[in-house]
Amino acid sequence: MSTNRTTTTSIIPVAVAGALGAVGLGAAAHAAEPTPQDLMAQIQDLQAKVQQMEANQQAATTTTTTTTAAAAAPTGEAATVDSVLRDAERRSQLLQDNGGLTGGHEKGKFFLRSADNNFYLNPNAQLQLRYVANFREEAADLDGDGNVIDTDDDQLDDGFEIRRAKIALDGHAWSPDLTFKIQWEAAQNGGDVTLEDAWVRYAFDDEWAVRAGQYKDNVFHEETVSSKRQLAVDRTLVNELLAGGMTDYVQGIALLYDPGNQFRGEFGVHDGANSDNTDFTDEGADWGFSARGEYALSGDGISKAYDDFTAMGNTDDLFVVGGGFDLSQAGDVDAWLHTVDVQWENTNGLALYGAFIGSWIDSDVADGYNWGIVAQVGYMLNHNWEAFGRVDWTSLDEEFVAAGLEDELLELTVGANYYIEGHAAKFTMDLTYLPDGSPSDEEGIGILATEEAEFVFRGQFQLLL
Repeated sequence: MSTNRTTTTSIIPVAVAGALGAVGLGAAAHAAEPTPQDLMAQIQDLQAKVQQMEANQQAATTTTTTTTAAAAAPTGEAATVDSVLRDAERRSQLLQDNGGLTGGHEKGKFFLRSADNNFYLNPNAQLQLRYVANFREEAADLDGDGNVIDTDDDQLDDGFEIRRAKIALDGHAWSPDLTFKIQWEAAQNGGDVTLEDAWVRYAFDDEWAVRAGQYKDNVFHEETVSSKRQLAVDRTLVNELLAGGMTDYVQGIALLYDPGNQFRGEFGVHDGANSDNTDFTDEGADWGFSARGEYALSGDGISKAYDDFTAMGNTDDLFVVGGGFDLSQAGDVDAWLHTVDVQWENTNGLALYGAFIGSWIDSDVADGYNWGIVAQVGYMLNHNWEAFGRVDWTSLDEEFVAAGLEDELLELTVGANYYIEGHAAKFTMDLTYLPDGSPSDEEGIGILATEEAEFVFRGQFQLLL
């Protein structure tokens, strides 16, 4: 390129000189020859134009060369952008090679999922922030055996608490047929973290599955409906005294039948009621077995609406009758627990639930039959507000009640729910009246022991992630 520029530079002055000569000859015929100053000015003007032409040509050549070099070997910002794009492409290829793992948030859940859906993980959490005010007339003081030794003046206990704080992992692995759940809960108001759910379930057929590990004993519907989806702030007193409060979590194995239509059932063997977080040497419980069956009287079968006690968002009517039992032995104590329940909901926001609960206890110390009933109603006033009422009655055999305490217990509860985002974000408040008090402290539901009237106000905000 430099040779061409030199040639061009040498030719142009010659051409200029020739042109000047021609101009001079032509001018001599008509006028006097120009002065040397005029000729010098014209030469300088032409030289300036030639230099500008050379500069433009050199700039164009340099731009072409730089562009070609940048495409071949990026530097600076171009190199950084190129590196990022190459890394993103490599990572995308890696994800594709590993099944195309995806993650996000759908249907109210965070998730990680493989492209073939053979792996699915849902990390989730539950938080319940609660205020409780408990007023008792002549609060009872009990000795170590639960007997009344004194009664105080009227007493008010109130304050805030973290009622539940749970984290869990659930999903399926290697196949949608192999599901699992692991859940931990911090003790009320902090403290030790305990294991609740820890089970795997394998569906070896379209209708049959087996579950093994630690799980809620599936007998009492009020207990197996998650604390996330209760109608009131918490469960009933009769449930804590005779039902789910006695069975709670168990360790065992169960056979499940669910054809996806009108009926489903479960039968399992376990280490006995309340055998969670024990090993095979534990002497607290020896053995147990339990069963439950549910039948839908409505034409649409057992739907997801059966998993809570509200008719919020129902698109079909629900009518299910259920029943179950648990027989557990611990040392010289045999406990036969049983229930029959019914749940009905419609698409207009009305939800009804009722249950009968029985408990036969046989031991060397005492034996007798305890029973109770539950009835509750909820009604959606609009999209956000729901009003509810509940009554439960507990009849205790006198052999199981400390002297001076009532054996016939009535609990009346009224309240309301305000749903911000369904169960995932809601505020609940209720007021409970127990005209004859309670024979024991049930602090988890805000009730304390007394033989006189008791009032409990509870307000709770729940957040699910």
